[in-house]
This record gives sequence, C-alpha cells and structure tokens, in this order.
Amino acid sequence: MPAPIPSPEEVASARRIQVWKEFIPLPLRFPLILFIIIVYMFSGGVYMSAVSEMSGSLSWITEDIMMAGYASMTGLTMAFPLLFRILFRFQPRSLLLFSAGVFIVSDYLCMVCDFLPLVVLLSFVSGFFKIVGTFVCWSNVQLKITPKRDFAVFFPFLFTFVLGSVQLANIVTGYSLYAFDWRAMHRITIGAFIVVFALVYFGMRRNYRQSPYIPFKGIDYLGGILWSLWLLCIVFICVYGDHYDWLDGEPIRVALLFAVVLLILCIQRAATIRHPYISLGAFSQHNMLFIFILFGCMTLMSATATSTQNVFTNSILGFDARHNADLNWGVLTGIAVGTGIFYLALTRWKWRVKSIVLAGFFSFLLYQVMLYFLIDASTEKYMLYLPLVFKGAGVSLVYTSLTYALTGSVTFVHYFEAMCVIGFIRTSFGAPLNSAILARLLKYASLENTATLGGEIDAMHPMAHSFMTLYSEFQRQILLVSLKEVYGYAVIVAIVILLAILASDYRWLIRPRRMWRLAQIWRVVHRQSKQLETTGE
Repeated sequence: MPAPIPSPEEVASARRIQVWKEFIPLPLRFPLILFIIIVYMFSGGVYMSAVSEMSGSLSWITEDIMMAGYASMTGLTMAFPLLFRILFRFQPRSLLLFSAGVFIVSDYLCMVCDFLPLVVLLSFVSGFFKIVGTFVCWSNVQLKITPKRDFAVFFPFLFTFVLGSVQLANIVTGYSLYAFDWRAMHRITIGAFIVVFALVYFGMRRNYRQSPYIPFKGIDYLGGILWSLWLLCIVFICVYGDHYDWLDGEPIRVALLFAVVLLILCIQRAATIRHPYISLGAFSQHNMLFIFILFGCMTLMSATATSTQNVFTNSILGFDARHNADLNWGVLTGIAVGTGIFYLALTRWKWRVKSIVLAGFFSFLLYQVMLYFLIDASTEKYMLYLPLVFKGAGVSLVYTSLTYALTGSVTFVHYFEAMCVIGFIRTSFGAPLNSAILARLLKYASLENTATLGGEIDAMHPMAHSFMTLYSEFQRQILLVSLKEVYGYAVIVAIVILLAILASDYRWLIRPRRMWRLAQIWRVVHRQSKQLETTGE
C-alpha cells in the first residue's frame, strides 16, 4: 500500500497542527497531542495487572477479570474497519470529547460495579474508543513526524508510544497497588481524562475537519456484531477452558458450538452482501497468511514473559506488585531499543524486513535461553532486567516490521480490514490462546514431575520428621523443574521459528508452479524421445 505524497500546503498546515486554537503555542501543540495519546493508552476498563487484588475484592475468579481485560483488546481489534469512516464523518474535537466522556463513565462503572457482563461490555466499548481516540490524534501529527508519510519513520515513533504506554500502564498500576489499592488506578485514569476533556474542550477548534465529510452509510453493523461475538467466544474458550476442564465442561462445549455457528454466519454474510464488515478479499491478500502465522509466533514467545514468568516471580521469588512493576522498565527499555534498531535497519542499513523479523525472534530466543538458566530460587531481581530488555526488543522489532510488511502487501481498500484480521491473533485471542497452551503444558509438567520426584521421598528422607517443611520444599522443587521444562520447550520452539524463517528463502523449490514446469519438461523429453525412436526406425 504506497503512501500518498502530500502537497506542500498540507505539510505546512500539518506542521502547525491546525486542530488546536491559535492561543496554544506552537511548541506545545505536539507534546499535548502525545500527552492525550498516552492518557488514551492508559484506558481499558479493567487492568489485568491488578487481577489478584480485584478477584479478592469482588469475589471473582481470575478468569472473570481476564475475560474483561481481553474483551477490551477485542473491542480495539474490531474498530479498525471503521476508523477512516469515523474520521471522515465526525470532527476530531467531537470524537475526542465523546470518547473521553465514555472513558470517564466506563472507568467509574468498572470500579464500582460487580456485575460481570456489564464490566465485560464496558471493557469492550473502552477498547473500541481507545483506538478511535488514538487514531484521531496520530492522524493529526503524522505529517509533522514524516512529511513524506514514510512508514519506515512513522511506525518506529508510533509503536514506541503504543507499546511503551502499555508497559507504563502496568508500571503505574503496580505502584498504585503497592501504595493504595486496585481502585487507585481507576481514579488516576478518571482524573487524567477529566484533564484531557478540559484540554480538548477549551483548546481545540470547533468545526475543524481534517478530511472531507462522508456520511455514515453502507456500514455492515450486523457483520461487526457477529465478528465481535465470534472473537469473544474464542476468548471465552481460551480463558475459561482450564477452569471448566475444557471439553469435559458444558460451558466450553456450548461456547465452541456458538463459535462454529457464528463463524459460518460471518463467512456467509461476507460472501453475500455488497459491503461486508470484513470482506473475504482481506483474507486472501498477499502474504496475509505468513504475517498472521508470524504474529501468532510472536504472541507465543511473548506469553512466556507474562504467564510463565509471573508464576516464577510470584510463587518462587515472592515478588509483590511493586517489584513485578519494576520489571516492566526492562521491557520498556527493550521496546525503545527495538524501534530504534528498526528505524536504523530500514533507513540507514537497508536491511530486508525479513532480516529485521529474524533479529526480533533471535531476541526472543535470547530471552528464553537466559530465563532457562535463571530459573532458580536464588535469582535476584536485577538479573531479570537484561532478559526482559531482549524480550521488549523482540516484541517491538517483530510487531513493527510485520505491520510495516503488511502496508506493502495489502491494497488500501483492504488495509484496515486486514489490520482487523491480523488483530485477531495479535491483540484479541492470540494472548489468551498461547497463555492457555503454556498453562496446560506447565500443568502436565508439574503432574509428571510430581510422579517422578514423589518416588524419592520415604521415611528415610532427611526431612521426613517435618512433613510441612518437606511438602513445601517438595512443591517448590516441582515448580522449579516444571518452569525450567516449559522454558526449555520455548527455546526449542524459538529455534524452530528461526530455522523456518531462514528456510523461507527456499520455499520456491516446493511451489506447485515449479512442479508444473518440471512436468512440462518431462513431456518435452518424452516427446523428443518418441521422435528419436521414429527416426531411428
């Protein structure tokens, strides 16, 4: 998707960021937009970093809170096909005011409400308007960042703030939990959005449009609802699967049936109406399958740094909310390093996108290997920072490079629909699916190690006189061995991914078209041999 080259007048206007009123000083306009973006990235309805505190306060199970958190990410994913239509229909000031009001109401209700379906719905709406608000802000400053609309310059800047803001939100959540309680983060977010509301109300121009007016017609609302319900069913299966014992539990079987029916309805609707919410052509765009698979591999590699690593830091090292929050500084540093490497590799060093993706997965491999050797009860907190820098660099390198590759592979007509499809695995059900896989693997490893190590304990054991001490140490050793085993499997998977990416240059050897050419050559040889036989006779 080649970026349109703006006119000199558009560039001059964009440098002034015309959405602000004249009394706002020019040097403050760009930082104020960035401040609004960071505040919007802090929103989300439910903060999954506070899952243990929320579950104890609301008498919810952990899966309930995770479901609400992933519903927010699903709402963010489903907003992509409508982003340009929303931007063309409404004014930036109206969009930001309305979305800020939505966040204030939804954050307050999520803080005081204990009715789970309402919290899930509010989280979904918050995720939807999070991407709408940030898209409005970024569209107003894109030409100031890169007058030529060069995505090699814009994407590193964009994802430094997007991915970095996620880590900052985790840090602030952890510090607020340590100092106050889980509701403190909601109060902070509500206060920040009140400041944003006042800033937009008094500082932005009325009746200002960044783009021509296009009415809100021809939108497949029913299709959007069906796709959203399908994603929520997949998320429900992944989140609650272990709680209900997967297919042995009736709720999982019902959710699976609903997911199959909804997917059939979505495909049937996309194939029969003129303007579907997600057209079938978006799924068949160039390189879509490879990018989708690589994003799935990225979420799998990232899952060990969230679910598995949290088990290690909480159960073995005994970290509280503040110390777990401190670890996010390492990931934040890695994100900044990764986006910087992407910028230099693409604009200065002239690397291929594939080489950058390879570097990103190599960073994941380094993280997995270092954590494998750090799984020990004597590990200090400072030892975890360097592996997390590699993890953050891997996320930013793979995330930025694959999104950049998508812009060059997809036509503009299908671009935002393709972003939504990629978002299925990138921001919706990818994380819960891979977390469920790792949790299942850890559970099986724990059961196997329990059976193996349990045979070594008898009345002759040196600690047999104290059963509680023996049992506690027994459980700790089982968990340590099981975590190391999971990280060992993650290392093997990372190596396989790297080898697959390296071997992709030779995929032409097995293309059907190449085999068809070989068949043609054989026909020619066969025909020539027959001619030689006839002439010989």
